[in-house]
Amino acid sequence: MFNLSRKETAHASHIAAIDLGSNSFHMIIARWDNDQLILLDRLREPVRLGWGLQADGSLSDEAREKAMACLERFGECLREYPSRSVRIVGTKTLRSITDSRQFLQEAQVRLGHPVEIISGDEEARLVYLGVAHCIAPGEGKRMVIDIGGGSTEIILGQGMAPLLKESLSMGCVAIAKQFFFDGKVTDKAIKKARIACLQELEPVNDLFVEQGWQEVLGASGTIKAVAKVCQSMGWSDGTIEKQSLDIIVQMYRQHGNTDLKISGLSDDRQAVFLGGVIVLSALFESLQLDQMTAADWALREGLLYDLKGRLEDHDIRQASVDALAKRFHVNLEKAERVEKTALMLLEQVSDSWGLNVDEAGKLLRWSARLYPVGLDIAHSDYHKHSAYIVEHVDMAGCSRAEQKQLAALVLAHRKRFPVKQFPLENIALLQVAILLRLAIIFHRGRKKEGRLPIKLRASNHKLKLTLSTAWLEANTLTHADLESEAQHLEEIGYLLDVIANGD
Repeated sequence: MFNLSRKETAHASHIAAIDLGSNSFHMIIARWDNDQLILLDRLREPVRLGWGLQADGSLSDEAREKAMACLERFGECLREYPSRSVRIVGTKTLRSITDSRQFLQEAQVRLGHPVEIISGDEEARLVYLGVAHCIAPGEGKRMVIDIGGGSTEIILGQGMAPLLKESLSMGCVAIAKQFFFDGKVTDKAIKKARIACLQELEPVNDLFVEQGWQEVLGASGTIKAVAKVCQSMGWSDGTIEKQSLDIIVQMYRQHGNTDLKISGLSDDRQAVFLGGVIVLSALFESLQLDQMTAADWALREGLLYDLKGRLEDHDIRQASVDALAKRFHVNLEKAERVEKTALMLLEQVSDSWGLNVDEAGKLLRWSARLYPVGLDIAHSDYHKHSAYIVEHVDMAGCSRAEQKQLAALVLAHRKRFPVKQFPLENIALLQVAILLRLAIIFHRGRKKEGRLPIKLRASNHKLKLTLSTAWLEANTLTHADLESEAQHLEEIGYLLDVIANGD
């Protein structure tokens, strides 16, 4: 989420990442030393948020209370950190609950920082990034698999770049809850769980198998737990093979309950371990895997490296915006002119409106490049097509909330203000939208100009736009558009006064 009205100039020496997963909540704190990530602290609590997800999409009171208590403890460590140095994301369960807005508001109060809900595609990208920085890639392709509590991410990549990503709705908590809720283990339940996982894999397995790879790496709790069991039982040095998974499943079958004590398995993972093993076994079968090596790093470490890129102006979101603009044949020369004018207007009103120049500037730059993407579909009401594309396409690096903010700006860039679809309570975003609208008005035609002779002053809900008399007389259509814009803004409580200056 873009914190548009937050002016933060402090630079923390430490950075932090929190992963609100369906099984566990993780927090990691680190610092950078000679471009190396130095991990300072890790906290993990098995909250099992996914276990509290109910059939109607709500979260049980018990799960919510347990989650908030954990976040309160995490928040004690983070309250002095500037938000630019903290990244907090929610995954499968938070993608699924119907009351996510209320949960996110409560979470932010306890953490002191906003929580982003990320897509499965973005989760997969961050997992691959974390694993790639943990185990240096070789020359060929590598498969990375992450089994979480509610979802499983499969990524095929080469070097530091993912090539193919899928997020599937199966995880250790989800499978354990669906098929072993009462703790009983039967042949019938094992068979049903296995078939459910294979059905989830069926639509995507050919996409991966036909690509081929040279190594397979696994990440996160289930896979690391399996590797530890394999080593503790003396089956391998920690390398995971299909035979070991079959033995574990058979042990549960014979025991008849999920409370089985296994060497190397921690007590807090006991209830969901069989669910994760069945997911992993199905992956081995469907993708025709021989063996897997467990990596120590995953999503949260990927978050830290992604955050480092943002802090150092190597933001992958910029590349995502550029790629989307190129895909939909945006006139980049014109977009850059709109961007330049929008940033000039921002510079003139940022103090009076209390806007964060860095964050608001990013939104203006990116929306200036994306507002025309809908023209590739149809000219009529193209802003609606543009908004739909921006909100729903996969954009690497962007959370759902960030894409919604961008989509809101794109939707609001022309015609009457979309009061029913725009979050009017977000005053800073509304003000950014006004700046974008004004910048676009000045570049509706094909005429190319240098720096426009514009002076914009703002005070609360009043704007004073000063232009030279000569310029207004030479640009009568733009003048008419500005007068129409004054009427549109008046409908949302803003007064735009266009003044001719004789200079």
